Amino acid sequence: MNMNRLRNVCAALFCGCLCKINAVSNIFSYIYNDMEYLDKITYENTIPFIPPITSGKVVKVYDGDTFTLAAKLPNTDGPVYRFTVRLNGIDTPEIKGKTATEKELAKRARDALSSLILNKIIILKNVETEKYGRLLAEVYLDDININNYMVDNKYAVKYDGGTKERPEEWN
Repeated sequence: MNMNRLRNVCAALFCGCLCKINAVSNIFSYIYNDMEYLDKITYENTIPFIPPITSGKVVKVYDGDTFTLAAKLPNTDGPVYRFTVRLNGIDTPEIKGKTATEKELAKRARDALSSLILNKIIILKNVETEKYGRLLAEVYLDDININNYMVDNKYAVKYDGGTKERPEEWN
């Protein structure tokens, strides 16, 4: 290869590398500039993300008022996500409760909820988030309001989100 050709090849390679370096630099500059707004962000001036889901399949029931829902975000071809959902307006005995009675009642509530909704397609209404980041919703299976069903059948008590008062029968 003659010297002129070698010089031209080297110049082309060098120029190509510079173009790639410049392109990568532009990408990093764009990302950095796009994230400058984060400098002023605090917890207080942000809002929680409430995924816009209205239905899904129940894939796990943890206890009488909490389950895991599988759903895609609407209008996407994205993956199927898991969401932890709590039944709004009710409270059930805790699986890890304080007494043997509470633990037994918790299992009954869990089993009742599970027999109703596990592996079923359910509808969520009035979705919000609660203090632990879970979704809080009214849940429907066909025309059955599951939240009300749990209270009406004595598996749950009404709960407004304030200080919990343990029912005497859980002791």
